[in-house]
Amino acid sequence: MLKREVQPSVVTYNSLIGFLCRKGDVDKAKGLLEDMIKKGKYLNAVTYALLMEGLCSIGEYKEAKKVMFDMEYRGCKPTVNFGVLISDLGKRGKIEEAQSLLSEMKKGWFEPDVVIYNILVNYLCKEGKVAKAYKVLTEMQIRGCQPNAATYRMMVDGFCLSGDFEGGMKVLTAMLNGKHCPRLETFCCLVSGLMKYGKIDDACFVLEEMKKREMRVDLNAWETLVRDTCGDEAASKLLTELISVIQ
Repeated sequence: MLKREVQPSVVTYNSLIGFLCRKGDVDKAKGLLEDMIKKGKYLNAVTYALLMEGLCSIGEYKEAKKVMFDMEYRGCKPTVNFGVLISDLGKRGKIEEAQSLLSEMKKGWFEPDVVIYNILVNYLCKEGKVAKAYKVLTEMQIRGCQPNAATYRMMVDGFCLSGDFEGGMKVLTAMLNGKHCPRLETFCCLVSGLMKYGKIDDACFVLEEMKKREMRVDLNAWETLVRDTCGDEAASKLLTELISVIQ
């Protein structure tokens, strides 16, 4: 390309930096970024994010953070790049540090978007810290950032995994009001938990929502689920009620 006097674009550089980082050749990727700076090339947020991801992948979190500060110094807005660091902290179980970084982001007048919030919600739910994840959900709405389908799904799944099916119902209702649709697995998990705790009316509500969305219900699977959850004595009456809802 250079022999033909064709100058590589930022897209070309980004592709090479991404390729080198995936191979683990982070030093070469850093060299390319420095070459771009020397040649006066425009570096965008993706350029920095790719290098930061490469650095994080080899355990160089502090170096990745320095890269982000450098991009801010050079006038490149680092909103996406905060997500790279928050995700890395989440993967390593450093949730409190991830939350602190989010606070640092807001203090620097960079408003987190739904992607940034979702990263934090995801790792909080995986760590079983659903109450804290719900606080993040509330905070983002207060700050004018609307949750998307992924936000709600992670929250419902998080509540179900922690055994808080009433909390799951609350988020499901908000999700449906926002015209978002849960996954089939989320619906089934919620119905199972609600039946286990005797919340039959709520379970029927969820089944009705599944029916509205034409989600396929395996009646044999539901019969096994109801019998396992409620015992044979109560199962027949309950099955009749549930089947009347979904047929």
